[in-house]
Amino acid sequence: MTVDADAVPRNSPVLGFESTVPRRYVHRQSVSEVFLTDCTSAGADHRFLLGAQWPRLHGFYRTETGRYDTMLIAETLRQTAIYLGHTQYRVPLGHPFVMQTLRVDAAVQALAIGTGAAEVVLDACLEDPVYRGGLLSQFDLTVVFVVGGRQVGTGQGVANVLTPDDYQRLRWNGTGPRTIGDPVCPPAIPPAVVGQSRPLDVVLGPQYAENRWRLRVDDRHPVLFDHPSDHVPGMLVLEAFRQSARAACGRPHADVDLIEAAYHRFVELDERANVVARIDPHDPWTVRTSVEQWGEALATGTVRLAPDRSRC
Repeated sequence: MTVDADAVPRNSPVLGFESTVPRRYVHRQSVSEVFLTDCTSAGADHRFLLGAQWPRLHGFYRTETGRYDTMLIAETLRQTAIYLGHTQYRVPLGHPFVMQTLRVDAAVQALAIGTGAAEVVLDACLEDPVYRGGLLSQFDLTVVFVVGGRQVGTGQGVANVLTPDDYQRLRWNGTGPRTIGDPVCPPAIPPAVVGQSRPLDVVLGPQYAENRWRLRVDDRHPVLFDHPSDHVPGMLVLEAFRQSARAACGRPHADVDLIEAAYHRFVELDERANVVARIDPHDPWTVRTSVEQWGEALATGTVRLAPDRSRC
């Protein structure tokens, strides 16, 4: 991805980085997991500038290469979609957001961790808004991420916004809620295989075939389960894609150039799910991934690992 020093419009308003936005506007329970700090209009319809701060050492989204984790971009993109919906488009609090697709392209070499927390400027454009009953119900979002005047990544996503009643109908296919059992949490594979140091941070369970693992869903995880969920969170699925790509390629600490996901159906917490990785025969750094349940791919994606193994 090209690094663009002029990614942010000139004469842009000054953004604040002194405190985070209210946690309720990004659907986080823990204040420490809120990355957004400010937002202002960029002077055009559906275009906004936002501030965010990334810690130099996050409790989960971190690397061994001296660079910020690409997954921080993904989580910040997710928070941006929710924040703009609530604050700029009057989506009531309590209305769920469901990501249909998510893609992040990272300029890995520009993500070097400096001497302080990264102050990130987000140039966000919300496109193709769809309204239902006067309320925002779907939109596309494109975000350019800039640190110190350098473009470090881009993110795109499509989000659905649902009323609580619509969510219940979609979630349970009109049959009404059921009692959810305990999450399926098999033993973790060795953390070192996927670049982690603790079993808690591993989302792959036992390998049952080549490049196929059981999905490991531990609802005690303080980041992936920042708050209760009635399904496997989308960021856990994305992390499963990343970890399966690292394991399949034998590169546990590889940075991620690109990661994308399409979410087709909710993944159930209490039903066994599998993670499948297929290395692209034409590109050894690209892996096609899926999470499958009942023999059906409920989420599909692509991960491209950065060929450069060196530290900053």
